[in-house]
Order: sequence, then C-alpha cells, then structure tokens
Amino acid sequence: MKIFHVLKNKIYIGNKIEKRNNLLKNFLVANINKFNIINVKKISIKLFLYKKYLQKIFFEKKKILFISTKNFLREIIYKYAKSLQQYFICTKWIAGTLTNSINYKKMLNKSIYLKKKQKMNFTKKEKNMFLKEELKIETIYGGLRGMVENPDLIIITDIKKDRVAINEAKKLKIKILALLDTDDSPKGIDYFILCNNNSIICVKNILKILFSEIC
Repeated sequence: MKIFHVLKNKIYIGNKIEKRNNLLKNFLVANINKFNIINVKKISIKLFLYKKYLQKIFFEKKKILFISTKNFLREIIYKYAKSLQQYFICTKWIAGTLTNSINYKKMLNKSIYLKKKQKMNFTKKEKNMFLKEELKIETIYGGLRGMVENPDLIIITDIKKDRVAINEAKKLKIKILALLDTDDSPKGIDYFILCNNNSIICVKNILKILFSEIC
C-alpha cells in the first residue's frame, strides 16, 4: 500500500480537536489548525489488511451490505455495490430492516405486484399511482432484492447517521467495517478505518483502494 495515496487524498485529516474521541488517540499524531491529524502509517496498514480480508470474503462467496444514507455519498455507494453485485441501502434506513427482515421482503413482493398491476386494466391515474408506490419501495428496498439471509458483513460510512443499522447488526452478530471520523467511538465496531468520512473524495478513494483488485 502506497502511503502517498493516503496523503494525496487527505484521508488523514480528522475532525476538530475538541470533538476527539479519546479511544482513538493512539491513531492520532498531531493537530494542525485545531484539526486532528491521523497517523498515515496506521491507516495504510489497516487498508492493506482489510483489502486482503475483503478479497477473502469474495473468494468465499460471502455477502456484503453497503450502508450509507448520506445524500452526497449515494452515487458512489450505489456504484460499488452494483459493480460488486452486493446489497445496498443508500437512501433511508427503516428500523427493523435486519432484525425483522420479513418486512422488507413483503415490500419487495408488493413492488413486483404493483408492477404487474400497471399492465392490467386500470385507469391511467391508477397506473400512475401504482408506479409511484413501486418506485418508492424500490428506492428504499431495491438494493436488498435477492437477500434471503443476513449479510456476512456490513460496510458503513457513518456510524452516527446510521446508528440504528449498527445496533441491528450487533444484535445479529453481523461483522461491521466502518469509516470513522476522529470524534466517533470504535466500541462494538469489528473493523474500522479512521478518516475524513465527510469527504466524498476521501470515501471514494478508500473504496477504490479496498476493492481495486476485486472490481
């Protein structure tokens, strides 16, 4: 792993000093202009190790669920999940998606039924209503189509915004790989990469490094 890639893409710039989580202090080396500076060497080692881990996941044909409900990250998360033929949620997390999976399966079945109804003998107005409802379901749950069992790993870009998803994964003992900022807590997270997870360039380049030999 070339450390220079990490430096080039400013993955090493954390949050403000006053927001620092002390559980992560061993991963910080300095502060500049009141911002935490992350240890580049430690980031690089983690990226290298997790890259190997993810290669093993794919070799064993295990499944990943990508989760990121931040608007500005939707496109990149969608792109990687589709390219890797994995599951994703990148619009809205509905409580119980993992712990009460029968609900999303019902919704996806309803989506199929609504699509069929659009070809039946209904008025144009009714068909438009069916289409609107179908698209709403697909926007929220479409990335889970075909997921009959819980994923083996979730990859999440913000544990604060998607805290409910984290709690559900922990309850079901699903492994978690998360991108953490310097004010996040690593408690309960199986694998984490410390970085500027509010930067689309940062997230994009971390994913590029992790999956460069897979997709």
